Amino acid sequence: MADKLEKDEKARIAAQVKRLGPEGLKSVAKLLEKAKAEHDKPIPDEVIKAFPVPDVKSISWIPVDSFHEKGKVNAARESKLRKHIEGDAVSLPFFIGFDHVKVRETLSTAMISPSDP
Repeated sequence: MADKLEKDEKARIAAQVKRLGPEGLKSVAKLLEKAKAEHDKPIPDEVIKAFPVPDVKSISWIPVDSFHEKGKVNAARESKLRKHIEGDAVSLPFFIGFDHVKVRETLSTAMISPSDP
């Protein structure tokens, strides 16, 4: 697939060079340099100052409910997550930390170490 993409891109570039010709290439090169110069200009202070700076207290944090399996680490405060985990009759022979966040995405991470803490 990568070879096909590379081949297609080279063909696209060759066709564009042919279509533009020497004068067209010079014209788009000038246009590119003009755009780069415009991009490199510093942002005027009045533009930056126009953005309101919110009060730090207005920043809302994403609530995370964390719990470490009982008996392994100091247990977390009372929470639905803790009650759910402790309600499971199975005791695992290894440490597990749980974090519960109400989001639409899911991330699962497993870190395994052969050492005994």
